[in-house]
Amino acid sequence: MNTKPLSIAGAVISAAAAVAVNTALHPCRGEMAMKCVHTTQIGTVLLGALAVISIAALFAKQKALRTVLAVLSAIVSAGVFFVPLLGHCGGAMMHCNTHTMPAFRIAGAILFVAAILTAAAELLRKEKAAAA
Repeated sequence: MNTKPLSIAGAVISAAAAVAVNTALHPCRGEMAMKCVHTTQIGTVLLGALAVISIAALFAKQKALRTVLAVLSAIVSAGVFFVPLLGHCGGAMMHCNTHTMPAFRIAGAILFVAAILTAAAELLRKEKAAAA
């Protein structure tokens, strides 16, 4: 199985999620920075790291490196999924609880599944016989 489409999808989804949680799905903004703002910043850094890992996987030549990048991507995407546990506002109907944190959960879950599929495909892939 060719894993390049999964790497491209991972890069696009993580970049789109990073943009979305800082624009349309932003946390509550006001005079005072709430816990959700710091949580969003941490999640954005993790999503940026996922985009970089996915792009690096596109250009990796060795099977071992591609596998390590896929496993690293799974770990970081699990981190994105659990970012809302770091802190959010107390009000159930606040924008961060209804939009921002669910966006992290959805993006983290999709990216985790893609990373696991990539890792499984890399582990099951047979290397081409070396031309002698």
